[in-house]
Amino acid sequence: MEALYIHGASAYFGEAHRDMALLKEEIRRHTQENFRRSNRFILLSLLGARQCVGRQALAADTAIYLTTERGNLSETVTVLDEIYASHSLPKPFGFINTMSGTAAFYLAQNLGIQGRSIILSSRRTGFERGLELLRTDFALGVETGALIGGVDEVSPEEEELGKRRGWTAVDGSGWLYLRTERQGACGAVRENRAFADGRSLVQWLKQRQGPPADMAAFGAGIAAADAAALRDALGPAALFNTLQECGYSGSATACAIALFVRRFPGRTLWHLNQDGRGRFTL
Repeated sequence: MEALYIHGASAYFGEAHRDMALLKEEIRRHTQENFRRSNRFILLSLLGARQCVGRQALAADTAIYLTTERGNLSETVTVLDEIYASHSLPKPFGFINTMSGTAAFYLAQNLGIQGRSIILSSRRTGFERGLELLRTDFALGVETGALIGGVDEVSPEEEELGKRRGWTAVDGSGWLYLRTERQGACGAVRENRAFADGRSLVQWLKQRQGPPADMAAFGAGIAAADAAALRDALGPAALFNTLQECGYSGSATACAIALFVRRFPGRTLWHLNQDGRGRFTL
């Protein structure tokens, strides 16, 4: 597989239900634009992507691939409450902002880019599916540069899961700036595979030729029993446990990979996960 070269990475982990004014204050470190008609999901997208890009100038045709587990959650809840609980019409901008694609619009406008924007969700593995699509688009020459991110607000389901598994539920916004050009890159995505079941993944790990990864990370979909078998197949790779260290969000995969790129230059990570249908990703 051709590598996707990483030219920027950022992982933001935010306290659940944090005051939006504090998010806006953090965003002002990267841009002076005032986002008045925004919401938490839009602000999380902007903050993560702006941190990823830094001071780099993006080509006008840079694309945005925004992946999410649940999308614009809090705004949607507010609008549904207005319609069904208060029996009133929702506020116009509130209704518009229930569309998760609005976040990509705000981001493209702020960065001054005019490429395609694609919003993608897939139970537990949205970021992995987004990378698959982006790799295909790069291979076909459809794109030569793109921002890909995973963004999610804390949901009640995640808070409950966190309590059961000893994690803290957080807002997450993880982003990578990917290009076909190798020069100046700070890392690369070299593998992006899907497996029908855990047995197929373990077999591939054991038969794979080449040096092993330095570190491994498990997504939230990996059960304890599967983790034990995978740890054996992974060999000496050290565990990079971002779920325990930084907290859990629907976009934990994006955040884990971006955090690894920033924290461990020159090293290799295998990130393993499982979707809601039992299929595995690497």
